[in-house]
Parts: sequence; structure tokens; C-alpha cells
Amino acid sequence: MLDGICIELYRYAVGNPGWTRSEASEALGYTLRDIESAMEVLIERRLLSTQTAKEHAFVAVSPDVALADLVDADERAVQDLRTRISARRRELSTLVPTYLEARKSVIASSAVETLEDPHLIHRVLIDYGRDVTEKVLIAQPGQGSTADVQEENVRKDLELLAKGVKRKTLYDISIRDHVPTRKAVAAITAGGGQFGALPRVPLRMLIFDRKLALVARQLRHDDKAALVVRDPHLIHILTQLFEFAWELSEPFLVDEPLDSPLNSTQHAILKGLASGFSDEVIARRLDINVRTCRRHIAWMLEQLGAESRFQAGIKAHQAGWI
Repeated sequence: MLDGICIELYRYAVGNPGWTRSEASEALGYTLRDIESAMEVLIERRLLSTQTAKEHAFVAVSPDVALADLVDADERAVQDLRTRISARRRELSTLVPTYLEARKSVIASSAVETLEDPHLIHRVLIDYGRDVTEKVLIAQPGQGSTADVQEENVRKDLELLAKGVKRKTLYDISIRDHVPTRKAVAAITAGGGQFGALPRVPLRMLIFDRKLALVARQLRHDDKAALVVRDPHLIHILTQLFEFAWELSEPFLVDEPLDSPLNSTQHAILKGLASGFSDEVIARRLDINVRTCRRHIAWMLEQLGAESRFQAGIKAHQAGWI
């Protein structure tokens, strides 16, 4: 920003065309050094120029004219960039129909397709998730998702259920004490979704109607690739396997012991203690902070009259809490 001397000098220049350094110094009461410093700033901003008729005389330039002089080159560069971007967009957009048509033929001719790119896998999930009309079958191994992810899942699943789409999901029993997952399951169950639990879900799989199955490849722990199955016979087999596993499963949501004074979070913490998990692991599994977890633990130890976590596990079993 311009300082006070620059503004005073500019105001003086506007009212006194053809002024000189010494005249400005005398009129404004600043030293020649101050005047020259302010002039450098104004000239840099194109607000001062020399008078044609007198070499050492100066005139003020309108801010609008100065601004145009300062940014004209930048504006031209921006305009050129916009023009190039528009040209590239028009050029590549003409290839979209060609790509989609070729993609369809590849998909139609391929019973099983391998997708390495997680972005493409996500795209397939969105496309088929939007178009599903009958049912979605999901086998979901491993740990539960965060509360933010589960919130988005609940919204999408309730929309599908409202359209009459059936939804079945198999989870590992180990995540029954994962609070965000329990809340999501409760919300979706209220909307008509079904959830089962198995001691172990061996693979990640989604089946949309009888049209497509998405199966995690899982060649190694960090393998993100997926197999896209479109062959109706393979989809039928995968569906039969899912339904067989579903018959062996038990309800994901189970009632807490009637004589337990614990809420669902405290019950999950107590099971974590009995399993030997640390405070940090329990808090992460339940999506709560460690301080809150420890506060619950201290309360339960007091209620049970236990002096150690090991003793708390024993007394909790004796009391029928777990």
C-alpha cells in the first residue's frame, strides 16, 4: 500500500502539473530524499511520468490509465492461456464419444476385467450403484470405515432402499464394537437394510443385481486392484456363494446383556480390555479420543471394584457384563 508521503505527493502532482522535485519538497515540507523515494514508488506504479516539454518536470497519471499500463501484459497472457485451454478442451471433448463407444465394446467382450486404477474402480461403483434396481450384495472384510465415510454410505444406502432396492451386507464379527459402523448399521437397518456377521469374511465383493460383480483381487496386502465380472454364469455362482455365507451368518446387531449398566461404547471398551488391546487401539477402533476412552475405563474399574484391567475383565464376566 502507498504510504502517507506517496499519497500527499500524488495529490500535489494532480493539482500542480509540471512540478519539480524542489517545488514539491518546499510545498510539502519533506526532504528531497523523502520526495525522491516517494517518486520511485509512484513511478513504479505508473502514477507519475515526466512532462514532455520539461525534462525535470512531472505530471500525475490517472489511476485507471496506470492500472491498464501495469496489467495489460498480464491480462493478455491470461487471455491467451484461456484461449489455449478452450482449444484443448474442444479438441479432447470430441474424442469422448469415441472412447465411450470403444469402451463399451471392450466391456461387452470381456467376461472378467481387471482394474488397477482405484479411480476407475470408484467410477464403476458409482455408475452401477446409481443404476441398480433389484439388490446389492456386499461382503466387507476388515475394519470399519470412519464416521465421515459411514455418514455418506448411510445417505446413499437409504436412497437405494427408498427405491425398493434390497441390500445385504456381511461384516466380520470383530467390528461389532466399532461405533461408527454400529451407528451406520442401525440407521440402514431402520431403512430396511440387512446385516450379517461371520467370524471371518474372506474377500471383499459387491454384486449389483445380476449384471455385475466387483471382487477385490487381493494378491497381496496392499493390492488395490479389482476384478470386474460381467459373465452372468460367474455372477450366479458368486451370488450363490454369498447366499450360502449369509445363511451361516448371525445378526450383526445383538442386544447388550440386560443386567449390564454399560452403554454400547462402554461395552465395546470392556470387550477391548478383555481382548488385551491398548487404550490407543481401543480408541481407534471406536473412533473416540484416547482421553475419553480412559475416562470410561476408570469409571468401569470403579463400578467393578477392580484394581487392574485383568481383574476388571474377570469381574465383568462374573457380573454378566460381557
